[in-house]
Amino acid sequence: MNDRILFNLLLISLSFCCCSAAVRTTKNEEIQKFTIQMIGYSPQKTDDYVAVSVEATPGYVVGFEPMAHADRVHHMLLYGCTMPASEQGFWRGMETCGWGGGSYILYAWARNAPNLVLPKDVAFSVGHEQDGIKYFVLQVHYAQPFAGEIHDFSGVTMHISQRKPMNLAAVMVFVSGTPIPPQLPAFQNNITCMFQSTTPIHPFAFRTHTHAMGRLVSAFFKHDGHWTKIGKRNPQWPQLFEAIPSKLTIGRGDQMSASCRFDSMDKNRTNFRAMGVDEMCNFYMMFHYDAKLDNPYPQGAICAQDSPQLMKDYPVDGFELLPSRPELEHHAHQSKVPFGIVQEAIHETLGGVKLGQVAGLAFNNQKELLVFHRAERVWDANTFDNYNILLEKSPIKDPVILVISYKGNQTRVEKKLGGGKFYLPHGIYVDKDDNVYTTDVGSHTVSKWRIEGNELKNVWTTGESMLPGPDEKHFCKPTGITRIGDQLYVTDGYCNSRVVVLDLNGKRIQQFGLPGEEAGQFNLPHDIVSDSAGRILVTDRENGRVQHMTTQGHVIEEFKSTMFTNIYSAASHEDYVFMVPGRPIMGHESEGIAVFVGRSGTGLIEYAFAPATRGKREQMGPQFGQPHCLRVSPDGDTIFVGDIAEGKARLWQFKVQREESMTSMSSISIGWPSLAPADAKYNSFFVLLAIAILVLGAYCVRRRCRNLENGGSLFDKRGFKPLRTEETVGFISDGSESD
Repeated sequence: MNDRILFNLLLISLSFCCCSAAVRTTKNEEIQKFTIQMIGYSPQKTDDYVAVSVEATPGYVVGFEPMAHADRVHHMLLYGCTMPASEQGFWRGMETCGWGGGSYILYAWARNAPNLVLPKDVAFSVGHEQDGIKYFVLQVHYAQPFAGEIHDFSGVTMHISQRKPMNLAAVMVFVSGTPIPPQLPAFQNNITCMFQSTTPIHPFAFRTHTHAMGRLVSAFFKHDGHWTKIGKRNPQWPQLFEAIPSKLTIGRGDQMSASCRFDSMDKNRTNFRAMGVDEMCNFYMMFHYDAKLDNPYPQGAICAQDSPQLMKDYPVDGFELLPSRPELEHHAHQSKVPFGIVQEAIHETLGGVKLGQVAGLAFNNQKELLVFHRAERVWDANTFDNYNILLEKSPIKDPVILVISYKGNQTRVEKKLGGGKFYLPHGIYVDKDDNVYTTDVGSHTVSKWRIEGNELKNVWTTGESMLPGPDEKHFCKPTGITRIGDQLYVTDGYCNSRVVVLDLNGKRIQQFGLPGEEAGQFNLPHDIVSDSAGRILVTDRENGRVQHMTTQGHVIEEFKSTMFTNIYSAASHEDYVFMVPGRPIMGHESEGIAVFVGRSGTGLIEYAFAPATRGKREQMGPQFGQPHCLRVSPDGDTIFVGDIAEGKARLWQFKVQREESMTSMSSISIGWPSLAPADAKYNSFFVLLAIAILVLGAYCVRRRCRNLENGGSLFDKRGFKPLRTEETVGFISDGSESD
């Protein structure tokens, strides 16, 4: 995509980057979802900061649902502002909130942190006159430019209630800018403030933040000469907001202090600045206060004073290192390899075979790719009559299934199959038993095959050959097929707008779907795949969406966007859903076509990629013509797109670029620290704050709440300066799944 494409993406994206919709009603309240997203941005430099803003919707934020991945995004910060730093809606740079008003951190994310659900009767007040939050500002930090043509739509979905809670939440940040001398094994940075408000506050969670030299960050408060720990943590671990296991109260006149311990032995010089190569010292304290009382920090809560005389009796525990946790440090390691989806090859021939229209793609259990193409036959306006009868009655004589192995951009044809057996290939699928299933829009049939040597042997065929129909014995141009358990799911297709369910012998079990635009209805179901949870994704082509459904046809969510009007094919890998249109938006034909990628459970687009460009339009390389099918390799490292453009039939090959060491971590299990027993009254208050078990994924971390399904200076009046390494919030509700 060139700059013009990006500009249009920005315009289109701005129209939907923030949205709210009622998604769940409970006994006592209605919860709304409100999403703020980046606008298809592609970072231009190392340490690139950008922000978007939108007017705040009034309510009380009870949860946050991030939509990003650490492969692409270093961190995200969500601010509540009286005024944004810019009136443009999108801007580059570190500014967040504008001058002359409040600046409040609402949420922070990094390193695939899961959803955050606040305790019962605790929420952030937003959009009201008294809370000072008139705008949401999402700041995104990209550590480095992407590789390839990637555009990012990361964001945060807030869960907003209209019921005022008993307690209002806020975040205080302790910040130090004291220089760190080089070549010291241990150096302390200290921060102290006196609490002056008459409104008591109750810390209930904390997180720590430094860059590479940090070894420990702690905080305590002193009341009547006695120190009480707020929290301490190694900042080289994933920087989750960690629950405080006991009830704390900080009152007027109490001293609040924090300390950062650094190791600068391998540094000849050090700097305290916002860039990732420099250093920072932050302790974040999340607290609540009685909603009936005055806000103790009406302009935002920050502590940035260095008062050594008040730290002389700081507890020794606040300086002592925690035991090593190699598995946490490994998880928190930040990738030095820029994320990207890089065009690796464009294949017009495979093994000496000139490709016809590439209609279908599938992987077998040997991780080989089956390419289902139409050889010399082309589907055009003269292929069928007005009754959907194929005019050419003879099968395609050449092999239409090419089984290929590949390594990098080098391919090898292992088998050539299917000559004389197909009329107009469309969809193909290989099951766990290496059975091959195909749909033929020319003959209106669905078939099961076995590969025996270099021969393709038919097991069964269902549907009356060459005769379309809407009844239980016929198909009409069936398009896609997949298997879940002992059942096959067929999209039928161009005429019937339904999904037909077969058993493994080809016998019909049921069908669902009708023509239309409503949920569960279709306007040309063009492709079908299954996800890792055994549900189906139906590409509803002319409705321009992918419907995520149960195997009974109940809609879970849909992926739909103003950035495309049609979707020809979809693929699923772990939590990601890949979608490709076959045509550009009318009136925007010159801007090309991209593959859009969403996250299961959100129904939203998270990023997009396209073939490589070289700057200006006249310098662009080859672009998609008419993408027809899309599949992701089992290891998630390679993406293939089949193109049926007239005279330019191609197989596109893209490589997913990410740090190799991250791909070997998928089987590692980490148990996050559990909450220590609290007193009985406070324990009920924290029933929702369970730190879940995380299984580290190479490509993604599952973090969606199934019960919410569908579903210089470090600080100034511009707002808090950006966090630089881990901006992770980690509370998970009891109903969430985080692997």
